[in-house]
Amino acid sequence: MRNELNLRLTPGALLVVLAVFGCLNPAFADGGRLRFRRRAGPFIVTLFTTPDPLTTGRADFSVAVERAGMRGLVEHVHVDIILTPATGHGRQIVLHASHASATSKWLQAANFSLPAQGLWQVTVVVRHGREVGRCSGEVHVVRGGARHLTLDILPVPLVALLFVLHERRKRNFNRKRRSGLSSSAFAIRS
Repeated sequence: MRNELNLRLTPGALLVVLAVFGCLNPAFADGGRLRFRRRAGPFIVTLFTTPDPLTTGRADFSVAVERAGMRGLVEHVHVDIILTPATGHGRQIVLHASHASATSKWLQAANFSLPAQGLWQVTVVVRHGREVGRCSGEVHVVRGGARHLTLDILPVPLVALLFVLHERRKRNFNRKRRSGLSSSAFAIRS
């Protein structure tokens, strides 16, 4: 006797499976979301941030430093992170990153509170002995406090709604089909 596993995937169940796998965010490195990877003099600087999206309030900026053209991270570097509001209004924030603040021993991080939403210019300054490198990029900070609906999770309720509607329609169709079959069987007997 042969045992077979018969799996039927209804369109609704298929939608749920696709939604779950389609909405998964790409994996983050230990330091958060990759914001930029740039050349800074003799170094390559990679900046990660958390949370995602960046909101006013607590934030973590983590930096990995490599020597350009070589493999591996550079140890014993001095890393400063300078944040400036892109509008030019507001105070500049100067932070020193350290291994003690990082979630990974390979990174240097600064944990602090972002005071305002908007576009911020981020400059990373790396010093190793007499070598100095500097690179810049931008990050967008949204208002903190309220949870922000991102496009990453938007499909989940939409797919759940489609699944419920599909199942309801399927149930109604089957109910009508059964009542139609029983009335035609009654008509044949008469």
